[in-house]
Amino acid sequence: FGLVTMGHCAQHECIHNTAFKSKKVNTFVSWLVSLPRFTNPVWEKMLHKDHHTYTNDPARDPEIMSGHPRNSLPGGFVAYLQKIMRIGGGYLGLGVWSTRAAILFNCARGKVVGYSGFDPVPEKKAKRVKPELQRVCRIQLGFYVCVFGAIAAFDLWKPAFCFWMLPMLVGEPMHAFFHIADHLNCEHDFKNGRANTRTTPAPYFISFNMWNMNYHAEHHLYPSIPFHKLPEAHKKLEGHFEHTSPSAIAMHKSLLSDWIPYFIKRKEKGIQYVEEEWVPCPE
Repeated sequence: FGLVTMGHCAQHECIHNTAFKSKKVNTFVSWLVSLPRFTNPVWEKMLHKDHHTYTNDPARDPEIMSGHPRNSLPGGFVAYLQKIMRIGGGYLGLGVWSTRAAILFNCARGKVVGYSGFDPVPEKKAKRVKPELQRVCRIQLGFYVCVFGAIAAFDLWKPAFCFWMLPMLVGEPMHAFFHIADHLNCEHDFKNGRANTRTTPAPYFISFNMWNMNYHAEHHLYPSIPFHKLPEAHKKLEGHFEHTSPSAIAMHKSLLSDWIPYFIKRKEKGIQYVEEEWVPCPE
């Protein structure tokens, strides 16, 4: 869990340049925590700005446009389990693993893609980062070739599996359990920072490992607040957000009992049913 959340949340804070005073240290640490998880901080930073600018806007938030698992309602219980386990979907049905591979390979060959691994990023945005992104993705893929070559040459498969691959496989679902509903069932209004993001309080151990990113509404409303100040911001802003789940378990209970049935009815009856009859589940 710590390895995965470090890879995601620490990278996230570092690309915001709020984790450390030095921009160089932020850049170095963002790479250090991204490599074990097969993600690329240059690519993430490119898309993350639009995610903050157009939060939860179906037409402009890159996470929603690609059907990112944190933003799209699951269509049933099986889809829900796939989102939690981070499998299913993507190329060959391997979920995030095939998606991350597609992102690295496509960007390395000069095709700048979004969160699905295949959706092209608009040329106006892509051209600003394409040379650097292509270079670093090639270097990153070369790094993995060297790492796996060394593992094979020295027969280190067992320790690599025990201390790297297995923690990744186990940690991803645990991370998704707490992180999946950052924007689920929230308003699709990027101008309303009090309603387009959810905060979910968690035990100290979870918040510590997630770099306090469970206080996600506070982070989106004031992205310049460093991670260690978010609990304090949560106390001062209490009552100002429209979507606050009391716990991750309560959030998942709502997901299973209210949101999935609503989504199924929406597919059966159409969007008109949603506009006239759907009332967001109370939280």
